[in-house]
Amino acid sequence: MALDWLLQLASAALKLFIHPIFYFSFILAFIVGMFRVTRERKDFSTRIYDIYQEIRFILPSSLAIGTVLSVITIAAGLALPSGLLNFIAAVLIIFSIGGFFLLSPAWTMGAAYGIFVLSDWFDYPFIPYDNLNLNAILSVLSIVTALLVIAEGVLIRKRGHQGTSPRIETSKRGLKTAVHLARRLWLVPVFLPVPSSRPLTSFADWWPVIDTGAVSYSFVLFPFLIGFSMTVRSTLPSLAVKSTGKSVIIAGVFTLFIAILSYWIWQLSAVAVLFAALARLAIMLRHYNYEKHRSYFFTKQSKGIIIAGVLPASPARKMGLDIGEIVTKVNDVQVSSEPEFYKALQKNAAYCKLEVIGTNDQLRFVQGSIYANDHHELGLIFAPEEKEYMDDSIFTD
Repeated sequence: MALDWLLQLASAALKLFIHPIFYFSFILAFIVGMFRVTRERKDFSTRIYDIYQEIRFILPSSLAIGTVLSVITIAAGLALPSGLLNFIAAVLIIFSIGGFFLLSPAWTMGAAYGIFVLSDWFDYPFIPYDNLNLNAILSVLSIVTALLVIAEGVLIRKRGHQGTSPRIETSKRGLKTAVHLARRLWLVPVFLPVPSSRPLTSFADWWPVIDTGAVSYSFVLFPFLIGFSMTVRSTLPSLAVKSTGKSVIIAGVFTLFIAILSYWIWQLSAVAVLFAALARLAIMLRHYNYEKHRSYFFTKQSKGIIIAGVLPASPARKMGLDIGEIVTKVNDVQVSSEPEFYKALQKNAAYCKLEVIGTNDQLRFVQGSIYANDHHELGLIFAPEEKEYMDDSIFTD
């Protein structure tokens, strides 16, 4: 009995590698990486991260999330028909064309839910569910949506702020400044029970909990795509992204509460999915409104020069310099512009000492060696030298 379960899980895991979404995610991340590198070279005459940066984030952190969700879906018997899963895969691909920000589960799963219901109401069932219990399927779909929204929030909070890409933006006043783009794509593989003609012997009488009307089940490891895109202008990218992640988690928890109630009142499944979509939209608009009336963060300073980016594996990275810190002195020379910075740097061709105000407003000193073959000097990216007053730019991702 246990062996049968293990074989089913192993078979489902292997089939992940033939699922179109699996390969599509890597291709999509590679294409986005190409465009990012082109933009970074145009803005700063060098790339910040290599072309594979987006690919590196696709799986490692999301595997743990997928494992937790798999335990929940299997233990609770959250079964979805294979026809619906195939349709969800199509929705994920279509939504990805519009950008990573559309790949929030609140919108992709919500769209799948809405089309699934409408196709049944208008008696055009192009998403087959083999005469299973429709109400139970809708409850399961809303619960899975809530779980994925929570997963999205966790991934944003834990990983969304890492490796953000600076870019040059011009305000409506024609002044240039640096902003940060946080853009991530995650592949979250989740084991799901699906109604099947192949019987799967249950290890307990209570499985599956939600009765869809099927007599037998098998497993599928479905690769859910979760995307995130956010432009940060008025604060440190880590602060804005983590705050957004926390809000998404809270929205997911409330969605899950409503979705669980739909087990008894199936109409609440629609309420749960709609709440998730509206809550996610509200979170996005809140960030927009927060920045709309605030000044840019990466602007010319009254004292020193602010760091807008740090190249990986550069001397600056090894010295512990970070985004948002302000360099006030180089080799004991006061600096307030990029030319002054590099002129002071040449004072000592093999060694440098910097006076830095950290993001915690504390003054500290850093020092390190410079080698002749070091790329892009220390590896620091600075904001343009133009002064900005109030953020009156057109917000576009």
